[in-house]
Amino acid sequence: MKRGWLALALIIAAVAICTAEYIYIGTGTQICVDMLTEADELMAHSEAAQAQELTRRLDNRFSSQKGMYDIFLFHSEVVDVSAGLAALREYARTGDVSEFLAASARVKRTLISMRDSLLPRAENVL
Repeated sequence: MKRGWLALALIIAAVAICTAEYIYIGTGTQICVDMLTEADELMAHSEAAQAQELTRRLDNRFSSQKGMYDIFLFHSEVVDVSAGLAALREYARTGDVSEFLAASARVKRTLISMRDSLLPRAENVL
């Protein structure tokens, strides 16, 4: 009987850890996507200085959480987002709206993919 309770406790702990991981990653990536959407609006309205400041804050935020993302996610995705954010800062600095919007779309897609890769689906498990 003790083994049954131990197994149940381990299953509950695993589910709790996975849920906390999904909430942490999901919340962090959604905040980044929202900030990118706001930066897109700023760039579309020719407010490159504000977009540059927003992308700087976003890059700092992502960099501060990068260690945890590296633990839970594929490193290549985390590196892709970091590189994309660096490119966004440069596009905002130069005022290149079309390149900024294209790079922003790539980063958003990667962030959403990172979040969705944690869902308990068959394609994520197998």
